[in-house]
Order: sequence, then structure tokens, then C-alpha cells
Amino acid sequence: MNNDLLTKSGIADVLGTNPMRVTRFIERRKINAVKKEGKRELFKLTQFNALKKELKSPEAKQEAKSHAFSKDELILTLKQQLKEQKQQYEQVIVSKDETIASLKGTIEAFKQAYDDVQNQLAVKDNQITALTQLTNNAQTLNMVDKDPNRLKAPNSDAESDNESPSSTSNVDNRSKKKHWWPFSK
Repeated sequence: MNNDLLTKSGIADVLGTNPMRVTRFIERRKINAVKKEGKRELFKLTQFNALKKELKSPEAKQEAKSHAFSKDELILTLKQQLKEQKQQYEQVIVSKDETIASLKGTIEAFKQAYDDVQNQLAVKDNQITALTQLTNNAQTLNMVDKDPNRLKAPNSDAESDNESPSSTSNVDNRSKKKHWWPFSK
């Protein structure tokens, strides 16, 4: 590799600034790479004389100090963020486990309530069966106490009524009455 050609990070090291500032300078000035090796872009150091002048000005030095992060500080910041995320993750896991335990308890309570309702329904079914049996027995006893002639079927009652002498006289009485229509018999 030619010593005159450097990557963005190489230029940043030579100029004593960070690679991001070099990248912004390239974008701002629309500097094209002299050579590309794979994904790496190589630039001439002479293209960055204007950046070198910017960095020597007192305002740029103050800004660079305020924005500069050393790699160690960046690593410490990332480790702290990682610890915080790990704590949040553990809290989420604990919360999930508590929710699952709570839901299991709720399911058990519903199962117990369901079993209780089934038991109550079985008791009610037994009571209904017993009540039906008692009603049938009461009806049977009531029929035993009645007159045996009344227990005959309804068709046999109608036949016996038609055969009685009082029913024939009622039919004769009805026919003797005058009908409201004058042309009837």
C-alpha cells in the first residue's frame, strides 16, 4: 500500500481527530476516494489540508475536546448501557414469571369453581329425580283413593253416558225447541 494513501481512520489518527469528523468533512467537501480496496476507501493526505487548518483554529480545538470520546470512555458507556439493559431484561423475566404464576392460580381457581358447579348440578339432578319419583308416588296414591268407576278411560265414560236413559231424553228436549230460522224442520 502506498504511504500517501490512507483510510478515513488513518487520516483521523494523523490529524489527531476522530474518524467521524473526517467522514463529515468528506461529505461536506464531496471529496472522492483516490482508490478503493474492497470496501475501504483510500484518500491522499493532501486532500485534507483544509481540515488540518480547521483543527488548528482555537474554536475547533475546544469543540473537539467537548465532543471527543476516548475508546475507554466509550467502552465504559457501552458497558453501563449493557448492564442497564440486562437489569431491564431480568425485570421483564421476573414480571413474566409472576404473571404466569398468577394465571396458573387463576386457572386452578376456575377449575375448582367448575368442579363445584358440576357437583351442585349432580346434586340438583338427584333432587329432581327424587322429586319426580315422589310426585309419581303421590299421583298413584291419589288414584287409589278415588272411585274405581272414575278411573276408567275417557272413551268408556262417553259410552256409558250415551247408554243412560237420561241422555236420550235430553236429545228429545232439544229437538222440541223451536229454531230461530223459520225454514228449519
